[in-house]
Amino acid sequence: MNKTTLIDFLNEGVNEVVAFAHASPAEAFYFKPAENIWSAAENVQHLSQSVQPLNRLLGRPKTYFLEKWGPGAHHSRSYEEVVGAYHAALNGRKGAAGAFAPLTPTPDAVALASEFKQDYLALIAHLSEWDEQELDEHVIPHPLMGPLTVREMLLFTAYHIRHHHQIMVSRVNLAPQF
Repeated sequence: MNKTTLIDFLNEGVNEVVAFAHASPAEAFYFKPAENIWSAAENVQHLSQSVQPLNRLLGRPKTYFLEKWGPGAHHSRSYEEVVGAYHAALNGRKGAAGAFAPLTPTPDAVALASEFKQDYLALIAHLSEWDEQELDEHVIPHPLMGPLTVREMLLFTAYHIRHHHQIMVSRVNLAPQF
């Protein structure tokens, strides 16, 4: 997927999550079917928390990537291959932990969605500073999948948005009718 298509794909996923957050009744958006199951709002917060470290990295000089992790050791895989690698890396794991586990999200769904959108607009702004070749030459470690090219990390990020959007839809559909 080239950079322009990737930016469009990221924007599409972000806009779907924001529209969903705005359209969902607040009670359903914050509904937790069980204590250890995230609400739709917590999924949005998780997505924001997940992209913030990536934004910090992509804001660094490109030489940082080479100094820290060296050059990419493989060609960038396709979206489908990255998704498959992610599912293989999950290997039955449930949920994120540590810095990626959601805190208590803001009780204002519109504000939460706005924060989420700003985090992803920052990512897209960083992406505009990278050319096609650089996306394939530099690597970033993923917590589960190991070293990914920057392009692969962005493909994963686009999938991650869609994955959690599907979870959000199922959570809101589980909510009692208020």
